[in-house]
Amino acid sequence: MPIIFARVDDRLIHGQIVQAWLPELNVDEVLIPFSKGSEGRLNRGLLRLSLPYEYDLTILDSTAAASHAAESNRRIFLLMGSLKEAAELIQNGLQFTSINIGGMHFKDGAQKLADNVFLDGDDKRFLKLIRDLGINIETRAVPSSASVSVAGAIEP
Repeated sequence: MPIIFARVDDRLIHGQIVQAWLPELNVDEVLIPFSKGSEGRLNRGLLRLSLPYEYDLTILDSTAAASHAAESNRRIFLLMGSLKEAAELIQNGLQFTSINIGGMHFKDGAQKLADNVFLDGDDKRFLKLIRDLGINIETRAVPSSASVSVAGAIEP
């Protein structure tokens, strides 16, 4: 399985990713999937500039991203901007055993789960789907932080 690490972080590529996660994970590629209709939010040029050049950057819609990851021999860091992308990848057949919630910032109607994680109704629904498939869900900002399980905080 080429997915070395799966993370949801609405900031996508930023300092914690570049300075902490990438050196720790020994990956070749960062794969960023996007939901249909949300591609306009992504600034591909800025994302490429934010990522050191020794890492390949692939940005694809969720369907193509699932196929790309399944067929790849590369060591992939799967970086999603929302839980919606994670759910879409799973629905498109991509399998991974755990997911890290790095940052989901406040939005209207969201409730605080952790210092850096706020969930609205859709997020909770996506997390339940992920949890019910047996995927481990944890939150931590950087590899040296303690891992905190999120699954227990989701209503049955």
